[in-house]
Amino acid sequence: MLALQNLFKQNGIFWKRWWSYTQILILVELSIDLILIPILNFLSNTILNASNIAYVSYTNLGYLFTHKIPAMLELLLLLLFIMILVFTQFAVTLISFRAIRSDLNLGWRVYLKDLWKQIWPLPYKTFWFFLFYFLLIIPIGGVGLNSPLLDKVKIPTFITDWIFQEHLPLGILLSLIYLVILYVGIRWIFVLPNIIFDKKGSRAAIRLSWAKTRHKTLHYLLYIVILTVIIGAVLVVLFGIILGIQWIFDAVHFFPKTVAIVNMTVVQIINAGSEFYFTSLIALLLLSETSNLTVSSDMKQARHRRWPWFAILAISISGFASYSALYFNNLLLQKPETISHRGVDDGNGVQNTIPAMKKTAKEKPDYIEMDIQETKDHKFIVLHDTNLKKLAGINKKPSQMTLAQLKKVKVHENGYTAYLASFDDYLNAANKSHQKLLIEFKKTSSTSNDFVKKFSELYDNKLRKNHDMVHSLDYKFIQQSKSDEPKVPANYILSFNLSGVPVSKANGFTMEYTTLNDTFVYESHFENKNVYAWTVNETGDMDKMIFLGVDGIITDNLSDLNDEIDANINTKSYALRILNYIVTMKNPAL
Repeated sequence: MLALQNLFKQNGIFWKRWWSYTQILILVELSIDLILIPILNFLSNTILNASNIAYVSYTNLGYLFTHKIPAMLELLLLLLFIMILVFTQFAVTLISFRAIRSDLNLGWRVYLKDLWKQIWPLPYKTFWFFLFYFLLIIPIGGVGLNSPLLDKVKIPTFITDWIFQEHLPLGILLSLIYLVILYVGIRWIFVLPNIIFDKKGSRAAIRLSWAKTRHKTLHYLLYIVILTVIIGAVLVVLFGIILGIQWIFDAVHFFPKTVAIVNMTVVQIINAGSEFYFTSLIALLLLSETSNLTVSSDMKQARHRRWPWFAILAISISGFASYSALYFNNLLLQKPETISHRGVDDGNGVQNTIPAMKKTAKEKPDYIEMDIQETKDHKFIVLHDTNLKKLAGINKKPSQMTLAQLKKVKVHENGYTAYLASFDDYLNAANKSHQKLLIEFKKTSSTSNDFVKKFSELYDNKLRKNHDMVHSLDYKFIQQSKSDEPKVPANYILSFNLSGVPVSKANGFTMEYTTLNDTFVYESHFENKNVYAWTVNETGDMDKMIFLGVDGIITDNLSDLNDEIDANINTKSYALRILNYIVTMKNPAL
């Protein structure tokens, strides 16, 4: 098989100078994590603060582009700058790997000088193509060369779930588009090397890459697949051995925590090494069809200065070990609050109905999340959908019916039937069950301007007494809630993590988990604001949110969440806790 032969060939090239390739990737990684990302976050926050923009979300983009034009232009320029940095990251990797392949012992000063000469004109010469290229391959951005600078540029899971659940034909079309993108991405795999090394324009680079990959699409796809499978298999074996050793020490009670710290440090080192290996083999593949792999001979005699790699490695390993020690001494993770999404657990009733809430309350979640809307007679009904067609088969909006009419409507879901409930009835039932609520204010086209004010006048005392919370996608609702009922915690719901922590009176944020990261959690906690992740239904994603340190997790599968919390927080098995960490790791092969 040609793909396997090619993989073995690039593997041999890698191991010939493996430490040199790894050095480049370590330097690039450290530069991005410790320098570029903090600078970019500072710049974006400075732009927002200077223009009195509290947040950026799809709910206020229209307003920002019409009323905050200078700031939005600055943010767009910042986005373009990020794309240039991504280009630079990939160019640095490829140019450096080419220099290493030339077997030249280059001095760092000369090497960096030559690197700058090769890179600085590239983004300007082919920038618009480059921008299109990366927007095209974002859906498969985890394959091959990847960048943490693009981590936020992804489609949130709730959008894809909504497409496939509510609009299946559109979902099928989206899948076909992804396949086309994957095909084009493979056919364009040599575009960047052609631009960087062969000095081709974007059109010529595309034509050349298209020619090089003709009748070889499956070959390069198999290369990536086989590489992923091999790394995954090796990791499974190595991690299996480590877990087996840990289970033995757990069973005999012979310094299990000390051994666990060592084992988890080794796991982190292996994981980082596998990521560097994967990236290296992809980069070497991109170089394999490059005609110009030589470096100018006048650089050969450059004086070589050694970097303090021993110190860098010692610091890195110490960082891994410190993380492991904090983890096993329970100083890293905290038990998140459990929140049942719409009052159900694994389809045990009809969402947002009293029977389901009573059944779920027996499992003792910290909160039950539910939704309220305004009725035609300006009262409050417990309902998520803005149309009754899906749950009741009635093609009407709640705002077109009175509360009395809505309470007579039967809704059907998960094989259950129940009546819609007024918020009064739902709140009373929750109080009798000693169940705290997280109430979402749903804004529709018919919602009155004093929606929050009327709600606060009626329920402020009851909510404070029961220690309930509110949240909403509408920023004005949250600001109004903090004004009208200041002692009731109010959280602002964010669908995307676009611009850091919003400047808000909110007590916290409910964030769609796909784009949630440790930086957002850390910055929110620094400002004494809580972070709740929604809607997290897969156990692996639950583990990731626990490791991020979120304050609460909203889920449709409450019992699964309880199990994962027990496995991560309450278990006394160090082997199981190492396994949980392995599940949450970011690795292209796992």
